[in-house]
Order: sequence, then C-alpha cells, then structure tokens
Amino acid sequence: MSDQQLLAVTYARPGAEHPFQHVVRSRLAFEQTIEAVRGELLGNDLWIIHEIDPQMLLKRGGYAIGRTRQILFFHPRYMVRLLGADPLALLEAPLKAVVMEEGPDVTVRWFRPDVLFEKYRNDGLAELGREFAALYEVIARRLTQQSCPAPLEP
Repeated sequence: MSDQQLLAVTYARPGAEHPFQHVVRSRLAFEQTIEAVRGELLGNDLWIIHEIDPQMLLKRGGYAIGRTRQILFFHPRYMVRLLGADPLALLEAPLKAVVMEEGPDVTVRWFRPDVLFEKYRNDGLAELGREFAALYEVIARRLTQQSCPAPLEP
C-alpha cells in the first residue's frame, strides 16, 4: 500500500492526567529516546522481551501514525517473586514503556507500577511495584532531568 493511500490518524488531545500512568517529554530525539530507554533497562539487568512498532502495524492496515514503539520488558527473577506473592498478578507482566513522536515532541509513557501492584493488597507485590517505580524514575531522569511523582505509600 503506498503512502498516498494511507489514512492519517488524527490524535485526540490527551485526557486529564491519570493517577495510574505517567508521561514525560524527552529532551532527546525519537531514536535516541528509544536507545536511552533500552540502555537503562539493559543496564538494570532487565530483558527486553519484545518491541512493537504500532506505526508499521497500522500502516499495514491502511493508516498513518507518528513514530511509536512499545517496549516490553521483565526478568525471570521478578517473575519468580511475582508468582510467589500472588499468581493472579501474572497478568501485569511484562511491564511496558511507550515512546511516541507527537509533532515536535517525543514522549514516554508507562503505567505506574506502584499503583499497578497496589490493587493486589500484597506486601511482596507492593515492594516489587516500588522497585519498578524507582527504575522508571531513573529512566525519566535520563530523558528529562526531572523526576516522577513519588510512589504511593501502601
């Protein structure tokens, strides 16, 4: 399908900030942002399980969107802890970060893991959520030189 036949997707304005997710505007270009996120994940001994390219997938369906990547990550040591705390929480893994080019801006979004795991009311999962929140804090600082909101207290 040629680019002329693609239907451009119009992005809605984002809704109000949601307490269950966080977004930062990267000071880096799109590809540099992806490399920085990958670097922090790998540097913290996490496995990048898969990267999804929604732009390519939507193009196959006849739509055009800005550059976007979903980076899915986790590690077996965390999976063991998660399963040991509450096997029903398996649905929360892997974690993900979304890098989007929105006009001149590049943003990175993620679900807040402290909030994600809090709903299980399990001390082991709450601790895991805090650990992942600290990792996202490191990523946010690398991309923006600013910090995320503090994790919620259990």
